[in-house]
Amino acid sequence: MNLAVRSRELTKQYDIYPRPADRLIEMITRRPRHTVFPALQDVTFDVEKGEAIGIIGQNGAGKSTLLKLLCSVTRPTSGTIEAYGTIASILELGTGFHPEFSGRDNAALNAAILGLSAAEIKRKLPAILEFSELGTFLDRPVKMYSSGMYMRLAFSVAVNVDPDILVIDEALAVGDGHFQKKCVDRIREFQQQGRTIVFCSHALYHVTAICRRTLWLDHGSVMRYGPTLDVVHDYESFLLQRDRALPATEGEPERERAFSPVRFREIVVCDRSGSPRDLFERGEDIQFRVRIHSDNPSQPIHVILGVHRSADDLQCFAVGTHADGIEPLRGRNEYEFSVELERVPLNRGEYTIIAFVGDENAISVFDRRDVRPAFSITGDRYEVGLISLDHRWSMDSVDAMAAGR
Repeated sequence: MNLAVRSRELTKQYDIYPRPADRLIEMITRRPRHTVFPALQDVTFDVEKGEAIGIIGQNGAGKSTLLKLLCSVTRPTSGTIEAYGTIASILELGTGFHPEFSGRDNAALNAAILGLSAAEIKRKLPAILEFSELGTFLDRPVKMYSSGMYMRLAFSVAVNVDPDILVIDEALAVGDGHFQKKCVDRIREFQQQGRTIVFCSHALYHVTAICRRTLWLDHGSVMRYGPTLDVVHDYESFLLQRDRALPATEGEPERERAFSPVRFREIVVCDRSGSPRDLFERGEDIQFRVRIHSDNPSQPIHVILGVHRSADDLQCFAVGTHADGIEPLRGRNEYEFSVELERVPLNRGEYTIIAFVGDENAISVFDRRDVRPAFSITGDRYEVGLISLDHRWSMDSVDAMAAGR
């Protein structure tokens, strides 16, 4: 295997002191007055030459620490990380810039730090400055720059010094749409040239679009390292479980919800034959089977069933008996019914059912039930957007297009 990066049991710990003076007291007394914070713990992975890998995780997961170790900004406590080739990095915005120097001078300084000779800097500086699109701001001190302008300058230097390995830490998050596209296009060029890219971002779409494999870190440990589509899916599921606790009505003992005169007994996801399932291909029929109890048989009720994308709680669609002109249910204590969704066009992901049962006007809510996650849609590729529509391309030939002018 031709490696660009090799990490073995990489660990980085920081000593945390309650007060600055405690460091001196510890040196004098030889008694520990600090706690140890493990920023990274036994991180092992390989990156092949010419590969683009993503690094994802929550804030504080250890992503930036890993990149600093890769770029030799700091040293590991134990373990090793080795890079084979020259590295250009975009870490914290403003790193390597002198606030009093102009953008032009900082670009030259940054290029020198990355290893370019004076002749190479003179040759490459015009391309660096042109790529940044900073115009007259190039001759102003960078202390006047916005975060987006910092990013423009740092990225311009990094991608124009021809590194073997390009390391990017959240740089695209602060750029405008035009420059983000320009950066992604340049990253694509790097990939076509067979260069190695280590890309850290919270923008999972960019990670999925750019990276073949992804490393997921959590509290300094590797949760998973593998194909990007699978790792991102697991990470989104993890965020859902972290952020979305079951609502109060879900899982509570029946006696604690007994004050509601109408309440859900059960919501089951099934296939078109009525068999319970939670995994579907895009375009399959999906059936929701619902049971409801009513203390008062004379109470008319309506039901609404909504589907949300679990990762971001985006509402996909909803169906309701009232909106569909169905007469309210009444006359029984127990109701059991189903609704079948035909050829569901949802893209790959996990989905939540949010169900409401209300009065005859579908205004007053008696009960709500959230099923998280309710079902998943599978797929062999990452799809942009919420749904996929059947479509057909028709391309005119070049000659026909020319003749039509």
